[in-house]
Amino acid sequence: MKLILATAALLVSGVVALPQYAAKIPNGYGVPNPGPQGGIWAGVGHVRTAGGGERNSFGLDFAANGFEWTKELCELDSDGDGRSNGEELGDPNCEWSEGQEPAGPALSHPGIVDEPKEAGASSQCDNYVAPDDEMTMDISFTVPVNITKKRTHYQCEQMLLDVPAKTVLHKIKHGVLLDNHNILHHMFVYICPAGTDSSDGNKVGEGPYKCSGNESGCRRIGGWAVGPHESCNPPNVGHEMDFSELDQFVVKIEAHYDNNMGTSQLDQSGLRLYMTPTLRPLTGSQLWAGMMPNDIDFLIPPNETNYPLSNICPTVMTERMDRPVYVYGFNPHMHLYGHSLVTEHYRCGQKIGEIGRISDYEFDNQQTYTLDPPVKILPGDALVTTCQFNTTMADSDIKGGRSTNREMCFNFLDYYPIAGTEKIPTLMSACISVETGFRRKGGMTPIRGAFGDLDQKSLVFDFESKPEASVGSCCESNNCEELYVSGADGACGVDTDCINDLVCVGGICEFPPHGASTQALESSARKMNVGLFLCWAGIAAAMSCATLLY
Repeated sequence: MKLILATAALLVSGVVALPQYAAKIPNGYGVPNPGPQGGIWAGVGHVRTAGGGERNSFGLDFAANGFEWTKELCELDSDGDGRSNGEELGDPNCEWSEGQEPAGPALSHPGIVDEPKEAGASSQCDNYVAPDDEMTMDISFTVPVNITKKRTHYQCEQMLLDVPAKTVLHKIKHGVLLDNHNILHHMFVYICPAGTDSSDGNKVGEGPYKCSGNESGCRRIGGWAVGPHESCNPPNVGHEMDFSELDQFVVKIEAHYDNNMGTSQLDQSGLRLYMTPTLRPLTGSQLWAGMMPNDIDFLIPPNETNYPLSNICPTVMTERMDRPVYVYGFNPHMHLYGHSLVTEHYRCGQKIGEIGRISDYEFDNQQTYTLDPPVKILPGDALVTTCQFNTTMADSDIKGGRSTNREMCFNFLDYYPIAGTEKIPTLMSACISVETGFRRKGGMTPIRGAFGDLDQKSLVFDFESKPEASVGSCCESNNCEELYVSGADGACGVDTDCINDLVCVGGICEFPPHGASTQALESSARKMNVGLFLCWAGIAAAMSCATLLY
């Protein structure tokens, strides 16, 4: 029995600490943001979406009521919009108490005059339906991590797991197992082939350690940043956990701590992965758009209110995709000085739209926003990501870097299906090379990217100096769209992406009525091995092994 088992057992019995006040009101982690970007208003009682500082009308009433949810507070209309706090927070009959499930989702904000959402959905997971064969795996630090008084810390741990039955699973959801919410800022989990050389040394089985890089040759399978506690895929999309050619694999957890408490702290947080052996029709992945902070051009002067930094994912990268992809979510990431971000979508040198815009970014309220319908990116399209920074409070230049008082500029784009070539299998590989390089005297020096790069060459394009990087080869004949209309079993976003009389069902072009996808049929043959693996690994505790072995 390997380390993952001890980790899972530890977390099942451990204490998961949550932010103090969100748990004291119904749907405290799912109150909708009425702003144009949508998402969650994490600091429900505050004017700032991230919380802290001035309280809004509901926050004032909540504080006056001793920070308790009572019938009186429930029946009160704090923001004066004609709806009680209970109606807005999903407790219309004022029956909820701490620890219970609310009667429904939060429909609107109790401290802001806004309109209720018709569907009541306020986060990626509000409409999540667990499949019958759902199973979970908990991945956490095996012992508490010691965090000193210094503000910025990165800690990692690598664990080895034997895989006695080779199989493929789809991860469909993940949630944070939050131990110390005062200092944990964000966290990633990766799976890697056993024996993979780490960018910070091979430290499998050595417990937590200081780290400064991702795991080379690995795939990121989950992450969390301050904000909502869960992230869900669309019902037709799964993120692949492929153990079909492995006897062992490495799990790596990487955590960023922002210790503004000024005291020594402990943390033992982790992620819970929700998986299914019934593969979804589409396999998703993630693209990093933006600018690597170790690029020497990442330098922001002080006393600026809207200082922009832009970078391009150019045509030379996306042309290596073998099919269109559909972006269904975006997650902006900057640090303390970042205040807005946009990724612009170019085709044949012309802007045709945007893939994610946020104008009031807050460091302590980061989340993934849903794009509905998803945005289609064709091979040969270009993406220009621009971050803007406010440095009026800075007294010197701000450089890019991993620490909290330095800056980043990323837009993490969730997309389906994985598309690429045999050499560069995913779009993340195709575009990461634009970002994994920095300029030095005598030319550009390549650095080792987390997911590989273009023939080991580092490329950094500035959009203004390389406008031709946004013009694809299909533009001359003006047939970019026509080249990639999907046939049967092709990926799609809407019906018009399909040929003839096919319709788009669950992201797949099919003949009506809906037929089973090839992957779904193939998954039945895998279930015996999946059941053996999960029963052995101890991560199917909620299901009987007899149920899995059919």
